[in-house]
Amino acid sequence: MKTNVRALVDGYDHFIGIDHHKRTSYVTIKDREGEIVKKGGIVSTKASIADFIEAIPCDGDSLEVPRRIAVIECGRTYRPMYRWLSEIVDDVVLAHPGGLKIISDTVYKDDKIDSGKLSDLLMLGMIPEAHAASDEAWERRMVLRHRIMLVKMATEVKNRIHVIVDLHPDALPRRPDVTDMFGKLGTTWLESLKIPDSDRRRLDELLEVLEFLGAMIKKSDSLVRKMVREDKTCALLKTIPGIGDFYAALIAAEIDDIDRFRGPKNFVSYTGLVPGRDSSGGKEASGSIHKRGNKYLRWALVEAAIPATRSDLALKNKYDSVVARKGGGKDAKKLAKVAVAGKLAWIVYRVLKDRRPYEIR
Repeated sequence: MKTNVRALVDGYDHFIGIDHHKRTSYVTIKDREGEIVKKGGIVSTKASIADFIEAIPCDGDSLEVPRRIAVIECGRTYRPMYRWLSEIVDDVVLAHPGGLKIISDTVYKDDKIDSGKLSDLLMLGMIPEAHAASDEAWERRMVLRHRIMLVKMATEVKNRIHVIVDLHPDALPRRPDVTDMFGKLGTTWLESLKIPDSDRRRLDELLEVLEFLGAMIKKSDSLVRKMVREDKTCALLKTIPGIGDFYAALIAAEIDDIDRFRGPKNFVSYTGLVPGRDSSGGKEASGSIHKRGNKYLRWALVEAAIPATRSDLALKNKYDSVVARKGGGKDAKKLAKVAVAGKLAWIVYRVLKDRRPYEIR
């Protein structure tokens, strides 16, 4: 016998679960007794969701509009639906996909079931919430992530150029003695290299693409510098060893609001720089980092780790101690780099929470 879930969350008359997709969504609306007020599929547009929700009649003879709360799952395209709902209902909850999977995983899964589950969990106050970034932080994230994409594309193009050049080790003129093959002297050499016509054509095309990407990256860099100049949070972050303009801007945008974290452990876990633990039979062992947090924060902190050891003796000592404890070698150095990144995450939390610059001691 099916039993309805009754609302434990006060202050709302209708609980709206939305299984949202890019083109279509399924909506389930329940009252406080768990009865379905309305359900159905809609096109994922503001007009469709507004018409679906606002067409619900008021209860009985009351002309008072019921208080409504909605929940959608955080995903790649959540932002438009979250914005629309914020204008239509009284409150919107953004659900964390990983937490939802743990709470309500099932063999049977479709849009109707998922939207019903969301409304039930919302009524019980059991939605594992994700952070909805402010509009300013979101725009900054898009600028910074776009730059990361451009740099990755440029790196791929450079790798392809290396492949072509390496296929012709006896080509003339000989490679100049430069450390950067893509600097001014190296680029001049690449443009004059005598290789077969087919590879020459491909090399010229790649050089054109690389030049274009370089121009785009420079434009992004100017936006980042402006972003940092106007932001007090970035100024604080730049006092931390290893963190320059770009990493400061990225960390600030990805965090958005440091007060949303209960404490430093919660923040470090969010970065994914926490070792996994395997506990069994009274024994506990540490594993590799779980990597379930914010990948952009984790990347920035790991990249800042080695530069940080060059200016902070305490971080250098931590790096050296991990390398020595793990027996040296390439793997030990990787572990040490991650350990320093984890320490940087603690420092970032304290600097932003206390709103004071970092002091090297």
